[in-house]
Amino acid sequence: MFEIYPIAVVDDYEIDFMIIKNTLEEAGLENPIIHFRNGKDILNYLKENNTPPCIIILDLYMPEMDGFEFLKISNEKNLLKNIKVVALTGKKEDINRIKSFNMGALGFIQKPFDYNDFLDVIKTSQY
Repeated sequence: MFEIYPIAVVDDYEIDFMIIKNTLEEAGLENPIIHFRNGKDILNYLKENNTPPCIIILDLYMPEMDGFEFLKISNEKNLLKNIKVVALTGKKEDINRIKSFNMGALGFIQKPFDYNDFLDVIKTSQY
C-alpha cells in the first residue's frame, strides 16, 4: 500500500483555511490537511519533517513571511523537490500570477474562488 501525503494550506486567515479544508474534504480527498499561518511555519516544517506534503496551497500575502519569500528561500534550499505549489491570493494583479509561476508555482487560485475551479486546479496539480 502507498502512503498518502498531506496537503499543506498556508494562509493566515482561519476562515480561508476552513473553506479550503471543507472543499477538499467534500471532494473526497483522503489526504490529511495541515494548516500553517505563514511561510516561516511551513518552511520550518519542511526542514524538520520527513513526510513532506504532496501539495502546498500557498497564500502569497501573509505576515511574518509571505508566499513569495517562502518560494524564494525554499527554491534556494531545494526544499520543494516533488512538492507541487498552488499560489493563492485575493489580489487581482496579473503580476502575482506571473511572479508565482516564475518562482515555481504550478497553479494559481484567485480568492474568492469557485468550488469547481478550485478543485480543477488542485486535481491538475496532483499529477
